[in-house]
Amino acid sequence: MASNRNSFVRIAALLMLGVSLAACTGDKGPKGNDGDTGPAGPSGPSGPAGPTNGVPIDSVDLINIEVSSVAVPAGGGAPTVQLTLTNDLTQGLFGLPAGDIRFVLSQLSPGTGGGSSEWQSYVTRDSAGIPNAQANTETATAGTWVDNNDGTYTYTFAQALTDYPAGPAFDETKSHRLGVEIRGQAPISSNGIYNFVPAGGAPIFERRIVDNDTCFACHDIINFHGGPRTDIDYCVTCHNPSSIDGDTAAETWGGTVDMKQMIHKIHFGVNLTEGYFIIGHGGSVHDYSNVHFPQDVRNCTTCHDESDANTPQASNWREVQNKATCGSCHDHIDWDAGDHVGGINDDSACSTCHGPSSDIDGGSLRVEVVHQLDAQIVSQRFQYNIENVFDMDVGSMPTVEFSVTNPQDGSFYDILNDVEFTTCAGGASRLQIGIAWNTADYTNTNSGASPAQPLSSGLNALACFGNPGATPVAGSPGWFSVTAGIPLPADAVGTAAVTIDGHPAVDIDGVINRIPVTNVVEYFGIDGGAASDRREIVDIANCDNCHKELSLHGNNRTDEPQVCVTCHNPNATDSNRRNPPCSDTLGTDEVSIDLKFMIHAIHASGETGVPYDVCGYGNSPHTFDFHYPGHVNNCEGCHNSGTYFPVDPSAVLGTTVDNGADPATPIDDVVVSPNASVCSACHTTDLARQHMMQNGGDFNATKAADSTLISSGVETCELCHGAGRTADVEAVHHVRDFPLN
Repeated sequence: MASNRNSFVRIAALLMLGVSLAACTGDKGPKGNDGDTGPAGPSGPSGPAGPTNGVPIDSVDLINIEVSSVAVPAGGGAPTVQLTLTNDLTQGLFGLPAGDIRFVLSQLSPGTGGGSSEWQSYVTRDSAGIPNAQANTETATAGTWVDNNDGTYTYTFAQALTDYPAGPAFDETKSHRLGVEIRGQAPISSNGIYNFVPAGGAPIFERRIVDNDTCFACHDIINFHGGPRTDIDYCVTCHNPSSIDGDTAAETWGGTVDMKQMIHKIHFGVNLTEGYFIIGHGGSVHDYSNVHFPQDVRNCTTCHDESDANTPQASNWREVQNKATCGSCHDHIDWDAGDHVGGINDDSACSTCHGPSSDIDGGSLRVEVVHQLDAQIVSQRFQYNIENVFDMDVGSMPTVEFSVTNPQDGSFYDILNDVEFTTCAGGASRLQIGIAWNTADYTNTNSGASPAQPLSSGLNALACFGNPGATPVAGSPGWFSVTAGIPLPADAVGTAAVTIDGHPAVDIDGVINRIPVTNVVEYFGIDGGAASDRREIVDIANCDNCHKELSLHGNNRTDEPQVCVTCHNPNATDSNRRNPPCSDTLGTDEVSIDLKFMIHAIHASGETGVPYDVCGYGNSPHTFDFHYPGHVNNCEGCHNSGTYFPVDPSAVLGTTVDNGADPATPIDDVVVSPNASVCSACHTTDLARQHMMQNGGDFNATKAADSTLISSGVETCELCHGAGRTADVEAVHHVRDFPLN
C-alpha cells in the first residue's frame, strides 16, 4: 500500500510540474481571424545558476590543490592558471571566494661565478619602509578569478610579468614555479606546486635541495605564517636572496631571509657569533640565537639527502660553495676584511680548496671531509656482544661472557691489551656490564647501587677502574668474563636484563676521542625461568630522526632505549646527585628520572613553561627548558604505534618522586600513580591535576616492599582515554594529522 501511495505522489508531482512549466509561457491573446495567438507575455525573473558538480568548499575538512596548467602569453603577459580543488573523495569543491586564495610565481636562475642558483618572485612588497624588499603572494581579488562551479577554477594574474616593479627579467626559457595557498577555509594538503617553462617543455634546470620528509622527520609537519604554507618547495619561492627582513636590514647579516642562509642560521643559532632574529608580523620578535640543534651540526645529510629521488640537487651542500651559504654558519669570517685564509673573497675560487674534486692537502679541505664526523665513522669498527650468562639465580653471583668485535672484518679486540680499551686517563676507555631486574618494570632493589640502579659490582670489564677487570675465557679467543661482586638478591624475580655500555678510546688527529658504540641488551630468566623481553615503547629510529645518534652520559649510553630504562626506572630519582655543586644551583629536592616521566617533562618543557631540572653525572646541574621542534601532541613522534594509551595501573609501577629516608628501599617513597605520572609531565595545570585525581590518579601514593603501588584510589583513565573510547588519546592528540605517522 505504501508503495502504491508513493507512486501516486510521484505522478501527481510530475503533473504539477507540467502545469508549472506550461504557466511559464506568455498567456494567449484573443484569437484572430487567422488563428494566431496573441503576443508573448513579459519575461520572468532570472532563475538560479545551473547545477553544480561537487560539494561546497566550506563543508570539508581538507582541501587538495592540483594545478593543471599555467599559460604565459608571449613576451611575458599576464599568466593564466587552471586549477582543481577536491576533497579526499576527489569531489570537486566549489564556492571558494577570490579573497581566500593567493598565488606565488617565481623564476629560477642558474648560479654564476660560484654563486648558488636563485629563485626570485615576481610579486613583492615593502618591508619596514624599504620598497619591494620582500617576495609576496598575489590574492585572487587582484586579478580575474573564475569559479566554474565544479571544483575547477581559473585565475589570471593582475598584470603582465614584465610589469611587476621588482620581479626578475622575464625569460621564457627559464624554469618557473607556481605555488598556491588558501586561507579562511579548511587546511590544505599541499601548496599545489607546479613547475613549468613558459616556452614549453619540462623544466631542465631545477633547484630541489631539501624534501618535506626530511623536515617532517623532526618537525612532524610544517605550517608557517598562520598555517597554509606547508611545502619546502613553496617556502623557497619567497625565501630567496631577493627577500630581506627590512626591520633587521642593518644587522651584520643584512636581514636575510634567504632560505639557504636563514635555515642554517636558525639551526646553528646558539653557535653564531652575531646571533639571528627576525621581526615578524605586528613587530613580533623571533629570536633564534639560543637554538640548539639536537645533533651535531656537521650532519649535513640529515637535511640534504642525496638518496632521495625528490631532491636531485641535494648534493649542492658539498658541490656548491660560496660566501652566502658557508658564511651562514661560519659567521665569524669578515670576507671583505680578508679574514678568510689568503684573503680570498671570490665565490668562484671556493671550489679550488673546498670543491668535491679538490686535491689540496690531499682533499682534506673538501666540504664533505671537513664536515665528516670522524668518531661516528670510527664507531663502525666496534660491536658489543653478550655471549653467555651463567648462575642467574637468587643467592648466586652471575657470570657474563662477552666480546667486542670489529664487524668490518670479524676480528676480536683484546680489551686487556688493545690501546682502545687501556687508555685510562680521564676515563677515556670504559666498558661496563650491568644486570637489572625485572623486565615487567625495573626496580633493582638491593642491587647495592642506590637509588634503584642495576647491579654493577664486579662488572667493570677494564682494569682502568682499579680492579683486575675481565678475564679471558679459555678455549674462546676474544671472549672475556666478569662475575658479579655480590649475589643476586631475593628481590630479583622474573627476567633479568644483561647490558653492555661504555666507549673505546681512539686517537683521531692527535686527540683522544670517546667513541660512541651502540649498547646491547639480552634477557635471561632468573632461577631458570623463561625470559620475557622488556616491552618496547619507542623505536630508536624515532629518536634518531632528530638526534641522528643518541649518545649520552659521556658517550657511555648510545642508541639503545632498552638500556636506558634499566637505570631510568620508576624507583629512580637523582637523589644521589643532589650534592654540591648541583644542589647549590638546583637545591636539594630530588626529581624523578623515571623515563616515562623524564622524557615527557624534557620535551614538553618549552610548551608547558615548566623547566625540568636534574642533577647529572658529577653532580652537574641540567635545566631543560626548550621548545620541542615537533608537536608535543604527536605521540608517534617517539612512540611505536598504539603504545601511548593509558596503562593498566596494576601492571606498570608508579613513579617515585622522593626516595624517603632510605633510598635502598621503596617502602618510604613518595609516589605518583603511573598514568598520572606520564600525563602530568605535559598536562601541568591545576585543573588537569584535579581531573587526574578525580579519576583515581594519586600524587601522594606509596609503595610496598615489592614496589607495587599503595594508593587510596584506582586509576580509571582507560575508560575514557583508551583505544576507541570517547576521548581516545590518539584522537584527542590528533596523532593521525601528522604526515609521517
